Amino acid sequence: MSKNNSFAAVVLAAGLGTRMKSDLPKVLHYLGDMSLAERVIRKIAALGPEKIIVITGHRAELVEAELRKCLGAGITEKLVFVRQKLLKGSGRAVQEAMPEIRKYPNALVICGDAPLFRAETAKKMFGYYIKHAPDCVIMTAELAEPGSYGRIKRDHAGSVAAIVEAADADAWEKAIKEVNSGTYFFRVKALANAVRNLKKKGSKGEFYLTDAVENIIAAGGKAAAFKLSDPTEMTGINSRGDLAAAYAMLNRRKAADLMAAGVTIVDPANTYIEESAVIGRDTVIYPGVFIKGVSVIGKGCKIGPCGVIDSCQIDDGAVVKYSCALESSRVRAGAIVGPFARLRPLSDIGPAAEIGNFAEVKKSRIGRGSKMHHHSYVGDTEMGEKVNIGAGTITCNYDGVNKNRTVIGAGAFIGSNTNLVAPVTIGAGAYTAAGSTITENVPGGALAIARARQVVKQLKKRSK
Repeated sequence: MSKNNSFAAVVLAAGLGTRMKSDLPKVLHYLGDMSLAERVIRKIAALGPEKIIVITGHRAELVEAELRKCLGAGITEKLVFVRQKLLKGSGRAVQEAMPEIRKYPNALVICGDAPLFRAETAKKMFGYYIKHAPDCVIMTAELAEPGSYGRIKRDHAGSVAAIVEAADADAWEKAIKEVNSGTYFFRVKALANAVRNLKKKGSKGEFYLTDAVENIIAAGGKAAAFKLSDPTEMTGINSRGDLAAAYAMLNRRKAADLMAAGVTIVDPANTYIEESAVIGRDTVIYPGVFIKGVSVIGKGCKIGPCGVIDSCQIDDGAVVKYSCALESSRVRAGAIVGPFARLRPLSDIGPAAEIGNFAEVKKSRIGRGSKMHHHSYVGDTEMGEKVNIGAGTITCNYDGVNKNRTVIGAGAFIGSNTNLVAPVTIGAGAYTAAGSTITENVPGGALAIARARQVVKQLKKRSK
């Protein structure tokens, strides 16, 4: 990006959000896995702004702390917070942030409570702005029922002539279907001059950013419109009902995109897939599945029904059966997980391995073709190929102070109800007898028995 094309992104996140009926600022309410503001910021970060200027106001300390916590290092280093002192509208917010904004030649201004735009759409809008070089580009959409949105009036050349608020519109203007979304790209010099002369409006005495557009046009500047092909992308959120509708909208949109790309989603209305998920063709997603975070699922997989996959990589041909919970883990090609299995963070299930019902794996590598079919826990373990883990096996990895490692060699057979007290190594091809508590290393090819000898005693008969 050339210096002339560089820009700052300005996120309006100062409002109270009274219709949410909440002690929490509106922009911190969650839409799926992310707060409204986080979702907006992550999408605009993909455009590569030099800085992301977040204007906070209501409960500013909380908003700033939460955003710093949830956004990664690559984004937080670009964040600049400006606290709006006078909470009197979007125009006032930009006025107060101008000392930061004017450091950059261009600015994207976007609402922190409108996260349904696609990152690709914002990128196209920026490209349009750079190509045509107006003083302002307004994201617009045509709505069948424009309602309370500001109407876009165009001149004979197709440029924006004015934005007319619904309350001020006459009958002809109210019939206009094209409306203002509240997202803009500005040439900063034009914006700085335009916001300087904003006047208070309405019963609340607020300063509107739409008036800045009007001022740009009045000063002889050019304002253009970038019309959305999908009007849902401009949806703002003002209530709990809006939040629920937005979540359903995101899921419908993601499901439609995936099905168009060759993924089978058996029941889209009851499947929940984050925007960031990547899924390969001929994979089948059954109902009741939540795919969260940055998850990548390969080709020809079967997932569900029911269960949660959070920030995982699942390779081609893997199967995750019903009611499993996977987090920050990898399932390699052809492996089978479940039903009712749990993979905790940093688990790596090898190719063609099998993790069965009510089994739990944590921070462990399970070797190719190994089997752990039921009611076992393996944590902090390095396991070789073709190991068999009997039912009820536990790696006792925590001694009350430290987490210790267990190593199980290729081809080992761990008998049912074995306790492996880490740190301990079971050699390749070794066996442990059922019911053993193993506290010392077992050489390869050996059998370890660590249990008391069975004693049977005749019971004395009780006198009546």
